[in-house]
Formats: sequence, C-alpha cells, structure tokens
Amino acid sequence: MKAIKFLMAGIAMMSVAAGFTSCSDLDEKPYTFIDPNSYYKTEAEVQTGLTGTYNRFRRLYSGNNALYLAEIEMLTEQGWPTYPKDKMNEFSQWSYANDASVGGVMKVWGYAYECINRANVVLGRVDGVSMSDQSKNWIKGQALFLRGYTYFHLLRLFGGVPISTKYTNGIDGLDIPRSSVEETYNRVIEDLKQAEALLPTRGTSGYDVWRVSQGAAQAALGEVYLYRATMNDNNVEDLKLSKEYSEKVIKSQVYDLMPEFTDNFYWFNANAKNCKESLFELQYSAQAGQSNPMHIRFGLGRTNNAYMGCYQYARFGVSGLLYREMVQNGDKRANALLSYFEGLCGASSNKTDLKNQPCQYNVNTLCWEPKAWNDKGGEMNAVFNCKYFDNRTDYNLQMPCANFPILRYSEVLLNYAEAANLLNAGDGLYELNRVRQRAGLAELPQGTSQADIDNDILNQRRYEFVGEGKVFFDELRKDKLADFAEEKCRLTKQLGITYMNAEIVFKPKKTYLFKIPKGDLESNKALKDAQNPDNVSK
Repeated sequence: MKAIKFLMAGIAMMSVAAGFTSCSDLDEKPYTFIDPNSYYKTEAEVQTGLTGTYNRFRRLYSGNNALYLAEIEMLTEQGWPTYPKDKMNEFSQWSYANDASVGGVMKVWGYAYECINRANVVLGRVDGVSMSDQSKNWIKGQALFLRGYTYFHLLRLFGGVPISTKYTNGIDGLDIPRSSVEETYNRVIEDLKQAEALLPTRGTSGYDVWRVSQGAAQAALGEVYLYRATMNDNNVEDLKLSKEYSEKVIKSQVYDLMPEFTDNFYWFNANAKNCKESLFELQYSAQAGQSNPMHIRFGLGRTNNAYMGCYQYARFGVSGLLYREMVQNGDKRANALLSYFEGLCGASSNKTDLKNQPCQYNVNTLCWEPKAWNDKGGEMNAVFNCKYFDNRTDYNLQMPCANFPILRYSEVLLNYAEAANLLNAGDGLYELNRVRQRAGLAELPQGTSQADIDNDILNQRRYEFVGEGKVFFDELRKDKLADFAEEKCRLTKQLGITYMNAEIVFKPKKTYLFKIPKGDLESNKALKDAQNPDNVSK
C-alpha cells in the first residue's frame, strides 16, 4: 500500500493559528518528516495533529479529490455531465466498473489512509502529554470518530480493507494484510462506540461547535448499522441497533430540522454553517488553502462574474430530469438547485452571440433560455447545485467557502424511519413525515404499507441529499442503483442531452465493489491476490 508506506514513515507537521475554527491545511513534505515521538510534547502540538486529521478527512471530498464526489453522483441518476473533461459522461455510462486506475475513487484509498494514520498518531501520543483528562477524552473521541468513519467510507467502496490502529516511525511492518468485511465493520463500530463515550454533547462549554460531538458518533452508528442490516437481508439485530442509535440523537433534543430546507446552505443563509441541523460538516474559510473547490469545479464554466461569487469550471451538474421530477411534485428542495443566473449566455457559443444577461432554466424543455455553454462550445442542460456555492465572500478574494454537509439531522430521521418500519410495518411514519412536511409534501397517512413507506424513504433520500455523495450508497444497498442509472442513460440519449448519447454499459448489482487501486495493491506484498474480483453486470 503505497499510501500507507509513504505516510507511516513519518509525519510532517506545522503549527496552526490559535483559535482557527476550520480544518487547517497541513501538507506532507517528503523530506521534512518530524518524528512523532519528538514532536508531540504539548497539548497544543496534539491539537495541531488533530486539526491535521480533520484536514485529511476533508481531502476525501475536496482539494485534489473533489472529482470523487462528481463521479459518485454521475454513477447515479442524479448527475449530468456539463463538460467532456475528466470522463464525466463515461462514468455516467459505468464505463469503468472494473477499472483499478481511473477516477477520483482510486484516490480515496490513499487519502483515507492519510487520515487514518494522522488519527493513529494522535491516539498514540496523547496519553503521554500533560493535559486535563477532559482534554484527552475529547481529543481521543474526535480522532476515533474520524478514523472509524473513514474506515466506513473505505468499507462501502472496497469491502474489507487493511486495518491499522498504530502509527510507525519506520518502514517495517507496513505490509498490512486485508481484513474481512466483518472485521472492518467491527473496527468501525468499536471506534465509533468509543468516540460516543468520550465526546461531549454539542453545545458543551469550551467545545467548538464545528467539532464532531457525541451526537455525530451516534448518528454515524445509526448509519453504519442500517447499512450493514440492509446489505444482509434486513438483519433484525442491526436494524434494532440502527433504530436505537438514531433514537438517541432524536431524544437528545440537541438537533432539529431547519425551518426551510435551503436554510442549511450558505448560498441562501449567512448563518448556515454548523446550524442546528448539522451534526458534522466539512469546514472551509476564505484563507489560502482553505476554500471550497466544489464551488469552482462544479459550476457554470464561462459564467465568470460576481453573480456566482467566484470563477468556475464546468464538470457536472444535477440532472434536469431529477429537477423536473421535484418541481412537478411541488418539492421545495428543488429551490436548492440553481435554475437562474445572470451571466454569459446566448443563441450560440460564438462570442458575438454571448451576452451578460439573465438566464432561466426551462423545466419542460430541459434547456437554459438563452442557452448556456461550456468553454468548449457544448450546450449545458443540467441545473446546478447551490449546496456548493458561495455568493457572500468577496469576489475579489476568489476563495468560496461554503461548508459541505456530512451528517444532517434529516438523515437521522430517515435512518430511524427506515429501521423502525422494517422492524414493524408503519413505525417511523412520524419521522418520515417531518422530512416530507418541510419539503412541502403531504403526509403519508396511517395505514400506508411497509413497502410503500420503504420506497418513499428512498425517494426522500434522492431529493434530500442531491449532490452530497449519499444517494449512490443508498441506492446500492436497496438494490435500485442499476435501475435508476440505466433509466437515466436511456432517457438522456432519447432526449439528445449533451454528452449523454449512449446507453449504460454496466448495471451494478447490490454486491458491487470498486477495485483496490492498482498502485496500492502492487506496493503492498500482503495484498497479493487480494484484489476484488471483477463485478458482473446484472
């Protein structure tokens, strides 16, 4: 495992400004390694290491790996390509289903082990540093959460993975064998349970609101148990545990839904960051190395003006079909998708036709009026996701800094509703209806069948978590991913949507796993012959 061998050989650390309330950028410098046994001598130095762990977790979704999120959305019905670069259209067709070297998913492995090793260093050094027991517990709890949730991320993508719980100073013992799926689940659950016991509740005096707290650990456990349950024929014991942990978050009364769905996002609400609905989100700020690259990569391309808050590239947007589905349902969550902007558009991509003017999306034709174009003269038919965008930070800074949600209270409610209904038909309807009500949808009545409730929960996830990197895993575990992805390709080809002119070439089964990255597999002798077998299409 190339990533592990590079990282465990040592850790390069640099100080961060005191009081900085976002994950700081602590880049690795191959020739300036600092021995963890020499560096971690004070509480401040341990806190620096912990901040670096948050930073490495953030890299799973952003920085050089922002395209992972685009790819995971393109593999579902949620994403439409707006540019041919980075193979966005080919991911939509599932062209790389058994490829071990293409795409941002392949980078997740290395970034994940960076985060895991950072957490291991913090956990391995904290007890030897003088500080209060409370500080030690809080630091341990955060590091355990980040390690456990990172292993969960790897588990869903790759299956069982090599497990490391200790850091090393040298290169000995770095060929780590692959653990089973069960062993990996056990590691995830043990880390998160320990985190739950050590972390304070949100709002505790002296504990920053952006840090993971006890509620985040409980929500994560509810998610993990639900995933395992539904991947294993709705295992009753796991469903009970999922319901139990989600219920802990609900009964704590620490979190709640924001009044309006759009209140969760910085484009619409200046106070959205770390709001009452957020259990954990990636932190960004208008400082060098701390801005949110999703705003730049997942934008409107040519529309490089102050209206959007920063320059943008075109890579992918949200399916116009999904947007139309939401609009026709009267779903207020459609308001979080950008269907109007003021920028360069016109009858053609010729410079003489492009004018800085209002541009509105037509939900019937699935086109922008006037037409919107990328930098290669390709028409863009997608709408765009305001969850990534920042129109508040000074345009001249070119540092958009909307936070990105990882765990929200709406997911806790849906997790509870799903587990409760699968355990006893009709249970969890109140929690489901809370999510529906906020979206402006009518309540499902008492007496709705278990199957109809279960199907509606999946649909609520499809509308609630557009662009958040969650729908792929929900549709996979419910064995619906192939159906949605195939229908998207069929309809977009039929409609003549730009870059969507081909049928799906692979239909994933519920058991689908990505290949372990080729370079990491080859550099770890203990992983010989441990590659995931080729997936077979439905």
